[in-house]
This record gives sequence, structure tokens and C-alpha cells, in this order.
Amino acid sequence: MGSSIAVAVLADDPITEEGAIVRLASYEEIAPRSLDCRTADVLLVLANEVTGTMLTRVERVGRECARNGRRLPVVLVANEFPEHSMLRAIGLGLVSLLHRRNSSFDAVVRAVVAAAPGRAKPGDGVQQRLISQIHALRDNALVPHGLNVAGLVAREVEVLGLLADGLNTKEVAEKIGRSERTVKSVIHDLVARHNLRNRTHAVAFALRTGVL
Repeated sequence: MGSSIAVAVLADDPITEEGAIVRLASYEEIAPRSLDCRTADVLLVLANEVTGTMLTRVERVGRECARNGRRLPVVLVANEFPEHSMLRAIGLGLVSLLHRRNSSFDAVVRAVVAAAPGRAKPGDGVQQRLISQIHALRDNALVPHGLNVAGLVAREVEVLGLLADGLNTKEVAEKIGRSERTVKSVIHDLVARHNLRNRTHAVAFALRTGVL
């Protein structure tokens, strides 16, 4: 099969992480390590429930591990995966999703091998095909126009993020170095474009679609 695949492992807790590394080390195909991602090929995430906090950790690790502007492919093994987290996870590099209770270490290793750059991609699973289609939509139709999967541009995401942090429009304007009128215009445009009721609804929309 050639050289083993370097896998950075991120888990809910240290015990799970260390146990997974020990178990996965018995497979010749991969070389697991605890978030030593300087030479990692794949990021393996083990979680009971995929929460915003966990995805933020994945995002941070992904930034640290990124090479040549490319995020590490992410294999996620979890029991609970809220639908609203899917888009954000895909944006962070998700290429394969496995249900933790129903997946053996053999299945995890197969997913990791398939996710590694230069390897055959995950098989015929509906989830994997859907993930691939959303990746293609994002890369070919949205990113070239500065949009994300939720159809928001970077400035809109920035404004909504600050509103979600509790800032008012004046404080947002000061934070981003724009006029309050500009901030209100950004909010008005996205509210109208997505048929939302108000700025609170807009923040909820961004959270629900996984942008924030």
C-alpha cells in the first residue's frame, strides 16, 4: 500500500483520544498521533455529539494544520450530528461521516485511507455522495463569487457574528471600520435577499446553517 497515512486525532476527551491512538496504531495503513498535524494527511474527529464548540476546535486545528492553503480532509465519527452542523462541517473539510455506535475501527480506518490525498475517495454511501456534491457546489459555484453554502458574503458573516456577540449596529460599525449606515445596509440587504424578518432572524439563520 505504500507509506502509512499520518492521522491527527481529535476527540471529546483525553481518554478517548489516547485509547483511539493506541487502537489505531495496530493498523499498518495509518500512523495516528495526538494533533501533531505538521505532517498529517487526515484529521480524524471522534465525538459523542457534534457541537459548536467541537466544530470550533476542528476549525482551529484545521487552520494550524493547513498546508499550501488547503485544509486537511476530515473524517468525523459521532453519535449525534445535528443537521444544522452539516454545512459548517463541510466547510471545515468534512469528507466522510460515520455513526460512532455502528462503526468498527476497521470501518474508521477504511474511511481514513479513502480520505487521504491521492487515495480513492469514500465509496458509494449516500452521505459521502451528498458531501461530495456540496463540496463541488461550494467550490465551483459559491467560492468564486465570495459566497458560502448559506449564500452569505464574508462581510455579512462578519456583521452577523458581531451581532451574535451582542454588539449593536454602532458598535459593529466601529469594530469593522465602517459607518453605521453601511452596517444597516448590509443587514437590510441580506434580510431582504433571504426573506428574513429582522436582524435577530438573520443571526438565527446564520447559526442554523452553520455559518456562525
